[in-house]
Amino acid sequence: MIDSHPAFDFVRPILDQIDRHRLHDSLNALARNRGIDIAFVPPPEQRVSAVEYETRIAKKHELITANSWHDLFNACIWLTFPLTKRAISELHVSLGTGIDNRRPRRRDVLTLFDESGIVLLCNAPLCSKLQRFNEQHDWKALFIDQRLTWREQVRPILFGHGALEQLATEWHRGLTVKAEWLEISPESALDDVDQYMAARVIQADLLREEDRRIPMPLLGVPNWFAENAQPSCYDDSSIFRVKRVRR
Repeated sequence: MIDSHPAFDFVRPILDQIDRHRLHDSLNALARNRGIDIAFVPPPEQRVSAVEYETRIAKKHELITANSWHDLFNACIWLTFPLTKRAISELHVSLGTGIDNRRPRRRDVLTLFDESGIVLLCNAPLCSKLQRFNEQHDWKALFIDQRLTWREQVRPILFGHGALEQLATEWHRGLTVKAEWLEISPESALDDVDQYMAARVIQADLLREEDRRIPMPLLGVPNWFAENAQPSCYDDSSIFRVKRVRR
């Protein structure tokens, strides 16, 4: 799957340079070569809390990284989108815990995207049109009627390292990710995409507290799975579900 699936195209060159027998040395060399101020370090003997994990990133610029696919894909995302990843970590720290020691909702939004987000790059006004189909769960309008559009004018990037891990190690047809539609050219360099996302996260224009999850069944992404070349693929209502009406 990793060797051939389009979702791994942007991380494959990084994976090819990682020596898992010298994991942290090879990751740190890649970070230095890319001018990224982060040090990949082994997990401590005692497990740290989520806030401690993020604080270590924000304050010490150290990312705890185990020799697992989950952490390896997280490292790949850090090496590709360092500004966005740092913005997310710093927000986790600044938000901390809220009233009555409860976790603020924006931290949940950030975590969900970090683990299972997909970024979709396309120009306006197409972007808002496709996002509307996605929000309405109009899967046939989104994936069948716009199939040629996906090939030529939409660039999907699987940002969530948890979703990358699932796709690589335990793929199942029902895997659903969180969609973020971005009005930016699909031809943009990844560094430019990183700057764009990071700025919007910091300005609270992206991954806001009030944002509602926009689910996207990964199986539906055109040109990513042979199965969805047949329109009947989208008839499976256990995966391509109708939108529930809020009461």
